[in-house]
Amino acid sequence: LKSALFSLGIVPLDEEVQEVSLDKCIEAYFEGITGLRIESNSYLPRGSGMGSSSILGGCVLAAIARCAGRSLTGEPLMKAVLHLEQLLTTGGGWQDQVGGLIGGAKIGRSTQHAIPLQLKVEELNISSTFLDVLNQHMILVYTGQQRLAKNILDNVLRRWGRRSPDVVQTVKDLLCGAERAANALRDSDI
Repeated sequence: LKSALFSLGIVPLDEEVQEVSLDKCIEAYFEGITGLRIESNSYLPRGSGMGSSSILGGCVLAAIARCAGRSLTGEPLMKAVLHLEQLLTTGGGWQDQVGGLIGGAKIGRSTQHAIPLQLKVEELNISSTFLDVLNQHMILVYTGQQRLAKNILDNVLRRWGRRSPDVVQTVKDLLCGAERAANALRDSDI
């Protein structure tokens, strides 16, 4: 939760401003309000693979901004969550927050070779009839197998850095698969 204050710029990360108290930072951001209490909770198991850290982080960031009378949604929220997760050293990218914080069917894309990362989220319009068909064919299963994104990401990034052929091919397959899935949704093709 403290990292959310850094991510939003409420508390500066600069070493030179360490003398500034947390109370003064909060009072400045919230324009005169003193004190801040943040509570969060999730019933999803740790390492469930459901993107709960990204979703919870986005909810906390948006709630803090809203308390200050500011809106934090869409791409700015996605970038804030990405920054938050980097501060927490959990690794990760932007897919979990796009999937969990933007409702409905969509496909997310990032601009290649661009820093800062440029996200584009395309909402996919699907008919209510096709949505009913999809809902009749989907099931969510939790296996109990924990996976920590940071551990998986570290391994994949090492192999990507070496341009391991299986990782390069997997990334290509994931990109093609995402586009095929988006087209299938657009065409109501199960």
